[in-house]
Amino acid sequence: MIDRTLRLVRTLTLTALLAAPAAAWAGPLPKKHVEVDQEHLEHLDPALQQQALDLCDRMNALLNTDRSDLTRAERKELRHEWRSLKAEMDQVNEQAAANVVVISTTGLIIIILLLIIIL
Repeated sequence: MIDRTLRLVRTLTLTALLAAPAAAWAGPLPKKHVEVDQEHLEHLDPALQQQALDLCDRMNALLNTDRSDLTRAERKELRHEWRSLKAEMDQVNEQAAANVVVISTTGLIIIILLLIIIL
């Protein structure tokens, strides 16, 4: 039993040592990117579709800005703009999902049981 545990620890340690350099060789991480869910976008009216696409473009522009040469005040302004854009995007998402009905699994089971008892 102890021999098996030592072998497992040795294997995990070797795996961790070999995986660490692989992450460093992978290169730089890709930039973050905001995408629009096309399925939900189709359910919006054209004005909201254009607003969602404009918000997405502006959010991607904010993500791709080089913040290394910005002053503290400019970074603060950028954060405030990002938060306001996220709030607007949340409002658009709420309007898109306004007619969605969610029933939990427990609720569905209770409804089925009540139908079985009544019928």
